[in-house]
Amino acid sequence: MSRPTLLIALSLVLAPGLLLAQETTVYKSKNADGTSVYTQIETRGAERSQVQSRDPNLPPAEAAPKSDTEVACERARANLTLLDSGKTLQRDKNGDGTPEDLTPEEIASERDLATRQASAYCPKPGA
Repeated sequence: MSRPTLLIALSLVLAPGLLLAQETTVYKSKNADGTSVYTQIETRGAERSQVQSRDPNLPPAEAAPKSDTEVACERARANLTLLDSGKTLQRDKNGDGTPEDLTPEEIASERDLATRQASAYCPKPGA
């Protein structure tokens, strides 16, 4: 087996471990032809580095992504909270870029819609 093939195979074997670890020690050295070699095994003369192997912007690995139904439920509940807040609510009603205050009738209509969405998408208590 050639060295490049061996290095690729070794990289493929080590990659899943690197992805799951929070912080990993990696050793960098040069082989006889000057090619950089990265490994988790300490070798003589290798430069040691600590690397973060997970993107900090990703959710924790154990958190499962939310389903479309869960997202719809959260949005409906957030809309109900906003509509029941008593704040002045605005919307660009005619597409001219200028927000206009919602009338009490429009707020009631939006509250009715959000209530129906919550009823459809959110789990029933005790279910």
